[in-house]
Amino acid sequence: MISSIANRTHNLNPFMIDEVVVMEDSTVMKNTIQEVIDRIGWQTRFVDNRTEALKLVKNGEAAYFILDNWINHNKQEGFDTLEVIREWDKQAFVTILTGHPDPRNETIAKRLKADLYKEKSVDPYNCRKDIEEVASAMLEHKKKILNNRIGIIDEQISQLDILKSDINLIAYNIKRQDQQWLENYKNQYVVFVDGELVDSDGNKSEILKRIRIEYPDKPRFLKKVEEVEEKTIDLPSSLWFDELDINF
Repeated sequence: MISSIANRTHNLNPFMIDEVVVMEDSTVMKNTIQEVIDRIGWQTRFVDNRTEALKLVKNGEAAYFILDNWINHNKQEGFDTLEVIREWDKQAFVTILTGHPDPRNETIAKRLKADLYKEKSVDPYNCRKDIEEVASAMLEHKKKILNNRIGIIDEQISQLDILKSDINLIAYNIKRQDQQWLENYKNQYVVFVDGELVDSDGNKSEILKRIRIEYPDKPRFLKKVEEVEEKTIDLPSSLWFDELDINF
């Protein structure tokens, strides 16, 4: 097996790439792959050898591969390519094809962490069926990548909610520095939303009713203004401040 020939210069984004790189020297097999890949709405990029395939990986241009193991005179061109791809990208989806059935080949493919290993069939129907299975597996892989990405985005949204809550707390503390403001709102419950004072009332129950109706989906900060107060508690954004039975 060959070792890494270069360091990758870009990070792959498999969930953004609807293209499969195919290293195959059989015209019949190329046509079958092209037909199936076209049907799922993806692009097919054919390469002649591992050098061309690895250049795409190095440049962050590919994440899905169908590799014939025996290309030209190299009986393990596919394995050599797979080994470097796995070195550079753990998420890339790689299928190894071979027209030379050998139990040792399947063992090597598993050791190199090929996602799929397929022995080529001489029957056109079975050959097409095999490629359809490869396409289905690639789509499932992309779905998994997208779901993981959605989880990251959900976490980012959660962090944004925390930031919004912090903005309300910061806005309140700034207002407290104004002695006239303290005097005007002394013993009143005040509510901050999006860093702005939006309501005040001496009756906690009444102000709670209003803000739950007017701002049902926004982080809200409720506080009773007192001339001397204990340290303000900064609570997780997953909890509405006004729904806690705490007198600050």
